[in-house]
Amino acid sequence: MRMVTDMTYTIRSTRNRTTTTAKPTRSTRPAQSAPPAYPRLRSHPASPTIPPILLTKDLPGPLSLNRLAEIGTVHKLDESAGYWAEHADTLYGRARIVAKVVPFGTVPCMMTAAWVWLNGIDFPETLDVISTSHFRTASVGRRIRVFKRLTLPEQIIKIGGMPITTPARTACDLVMVPNDIPSPSLTNTLVCRLMSAYAFQPSDCLRIIREHRHHKFAGRARLFFESIQREIDDRPEAEVGSEAELGCGAGTESGAATQTESGIGSELAGERPEASAANILALLDQH
Repeated sequence: MRMVTDMTYTIRSTRNRTTTTAKPTRSTRPAQSAPPAYPRLRSHPASPTIPPILLTKDLPGPLSLNRLAEIGTVHKLDESAGYWAEHADTLYGRARIVAKVVPFGTVPCMMTAAWVWLNGIDFPETLDVISTSHFRTASVGRRIRVFKRLTLPEQIIKIGGMPITTPARTACDLVMVPNDIPSPSLTNTLVCRLMSAYAFQPSDCLRIIREHRHHKFAGRARLFFESIQREIDDRPEAEVGSEAELGCGAGTESGAATQTESGIGSELAGERPEASAANILALLDQH
């Protein structure tokens, strides 16, 4: 009896089950043609790039760096590193070189910044940076000299992603240093070239010095730029030019380096108007 009941239930379930089959539908979209087959282009290898800093491990042998330095292709920083001479001929190239040797998160300043802004000067013996950290390890044979100075955002500019002090701020920093770092003659030459190359006035530097009037050497820097401003004001308008107004020679790089004669600071030291501009910082110290 039970078997008959199960068979009856199975038959009823089979009758009540409905099956649906999907009817094929005709697509109304036009058939898309296959994309044309283009010939595959051969991938050319990327041209090799020269790094800003060359290390001995990047060269075939330990004597390769010395050989490249002898022929003038590389300027050695120490026995293990050097920079490509062609990179140092452009502002962006010098910034890339400095970015590789200074610690991360620091701002190059003073002599290091001056080397970036000016072409034709020797690589500095120390790496001058603005930072709140201490660095005991040397980089490419150079001691890292840290300055904890207040630097406003408008006094920092980026070159290729590297922050660096502006030319005007760099000129102020060069004057507001101890007397023998660097020498007064070199300081005067660098400040003169910065003002000539980037067309800023002593008044721009005096504004920066007023913002740092509590600095130890702020008074000496103020006298320095005030004396330059007085010389510019006293010269006839026909003689005032980018180079002549600063006593930098006859408008050439050699004239900017030699620093022939000028009256900068003559009032402070009681000297003749023909006193050498290279001695201005020493005269201010005596005053």
